[in-house]
Amino acid sequence: MEITQHPGPESLELRLTGRIDASWAEELGSIIENAVRDGSHRVVLNFAGVKYISSLGIRVVFLQYKTLKAVNGSLLISHPNELCHHILTTVGLAEILVSDDGQAPAGALPAHAQRQRRGAAIYEVYPQPGARPLSCALVGQPARLATTGFSDADCRSLTLSRGTFGLGLGAFGEGFADCESRFGEFLAAAGCAIALPTSEANTLPDYVVEEGELIPKIETLYGLVGTGDFPSMVRFDASVESHGKIALSELVNTLVELSAASAIAFVALAEAACLVGATLRKSPARQPLAHDLPGVRDWLSFTTEHKSEKSLCLLVGVAGRGIDGDAAQFLRPINAGSPLAAHIHAAVFPYRPVQRGELPFAATVAGALAAATPSAVLHLMADTRRFEGVGETELARGAVWMGPLHTFARA
Repeated sequence: MEITQHPGPESLELRLTGRIDASWAEELGSIIENAVRDGSHRVVLNFAGVKYISSLGIRVVFLQYKTLKAVNGSLLISHPNELCHHILTTVGLAEILVSDDGQAPAGALPAHAQRQRRGAAIYEVYPQPGARPLSCALVGQPARLATTGFSDADCRSLTLSRGTFGLGLGAFGEGFADCESRFGEFLAAAGCAIALPTSEANTLPDYVVEEGELIPKIETLYGLVGTGDFPSMVRFDASVESHGKIALSELVNTLVELSAASAIAFVALAEAACLVGATLRKSPARQPLAHDLPGVRDWLSFTTEHKSEKSLCLLVGVAGRGIDGDAAQFLRPINAGSPLAAHIHAAVFPYRPVQRGELPFAATVAGALAAATPSAVLHLMADTRRFEGVGETELARGAVWMGPLHTFARA
């Protein structure tokens, strides 16, 4: 079989020639999966050259149809010959798969949304209902990570229910003594909290999802914890001209510009081309983090290479320009020389595409945890060393819920 790809303005056409049987069905499925990873969520299979399709071929095509439908995409078949059309009709798929004109339906933008091109990406902005302005509480003293370490007096018990978001250093448990060996990075949003224990090497993150009277609670050494409603949902798609990738610093800078505010809070579910950051390997309870080599290697695990394998990630962050006072010690420049400062944590999941269109905040975040277990939690940071540096996090597309921060205040 021969398969050629022909990208169009609204869809990707795959022109097929030969038989879709046991020899080629799985190959066709892989090609469609790779196209979806590259952002083609509307796929047309041109059957003009297809002589035959077996039951295995039908199964593969239908599975890809369901995958694309789940993310508000589409998969259609055009120009099937009489035999293929009869086979598809017999199994009840012709009505839902075959398109007379060979055109995938365009993604209609709701009247209340706006689409615009900025830099390396295309953005769709969806205003969201909600009356509570976003505010952010400053918890603890982050400078103690590098000076004295943290003691029992630094520990705060934080309840992170729906309507809150947060990130910092903490652990699930009951008080400082219980969590002393486990404190590590955490993030929380929409009643879901994820924390990475530091008590064992190569351990997986743990998480708690609000359910009935069960509400996530984090014993926190320091963090940023917010309340309020996100007034905007922003979809972003990196452009073809930028090779399907947008740097995290550019994305966050654009979000700040879209908010027309000096500081924002945001939660994002995104397809990542690569993630660059660090993770604590030891708890900073009663001992400070070492910054010099070789000691720092015992404390921090750094991203060491620019990986090309995509993943799904949940990001929680605070960012802004010209932030001073107590809030400034919680943020760092997002990139070398950037006026933008930020603090961003990411939970990493196996890859799956982010659904198109406007998405409900709480259900989407909870759905990420229902579908898969996170494999890591990272404190995102750029590695801009001249020769050894691996750069910064790059994202392909995703959904962001964000808004201006009206207040920073001590908890």
